[in-house]
Amino acid sequence: MTTPTGRNKSAKVTISLGSCSVHGVSDLRTEQGVRQHHTKVHGDPLPNRTCADCEREFYDPKSRRTYCDDCYSEGGEKNGNYRNAKESATCESCSDAFGYYPSEKKGVYCPDCVEESDDFLGTPYADIVDAKRVTRSCAHCESDISVLESTRRQGQGRFCSNDCLYAWVRKDGDEPAYNGGWREAKRKALERDDHTCQKCGSDAEDLGQEPDIHHSKPLRTYDDPEQAHQLENLVALCKRCHMRVEHASATLPRRAKRSSRNAY
Repeated sequence: MTTPTGRNKSAKVTISLGSCSVHGVSDLRTEQGVRQHHTKVHGDPLPNRTCADCEREFYDPKSRRTYCDDCYSEGGEKNGNYRNAKESATCESCSDAFGYYPSEKKGVYCPDCVEESDDFLGTPYADIVDAKRVTRSCAHCESDISVLESTRRQGQGRFCSNDCLYAWVRKDGDEPAYNGGWREAKRKALERDDHTCQKCGSDAEDLGQEPDIHHSKPLRTYDDPEQAHQLENLVALCKRCHMRVEHASATLPRRAKRSSRNAY
């Protein structure tokens, strides 16, 4: 069998110093010079690795592989990321058992909990380094909350919990402001945005439900709720992106920004 350069893989390649009979170069006095000449002039890199399995010589552009193409396997010990395959652990959040690769993660939380969580799992870095905090009032229940000073400067950290955030977002949700004209406005906004989150691109099929409809300029700032339900003031967002926008940790899509200079 031959390599892409035409060399027999079972043969040892001897690097000869001196001259190149093809191009008449006579000052190839170092191994590095010979290698560079073969690569740049002949387009035929010399082998720079020896396979730890079959002991054949082969060329690796980064000069770090341990096995040749014939001996390497993605699914076993010859994979550089292999660490005795999967290990088992118990999720610290839901207590379910799950498998993980120790080369990729520490095995603390299961994939389902990580995927479903709206909050950071584990100990935030700010707590580890004891970052400076300030006290402010929750925008919904007005209870005192402690937030990072840097978070406050960025306009975030407005709610004490997701429950307060959800309640704030859906404030007066059972009142007439969200009946009648609102349902029709929501339907039109979903159709216009193709039932797809305009921030991350997830559609209703991906989400398992319709996206939320966000008011670029908040409903509570209008004297007449019907004015808030104008199509140009509405944008479809999945729940995750909706919460991030309300928290001011994400910006609205460009089109939605143009609809209101007061967008959150």
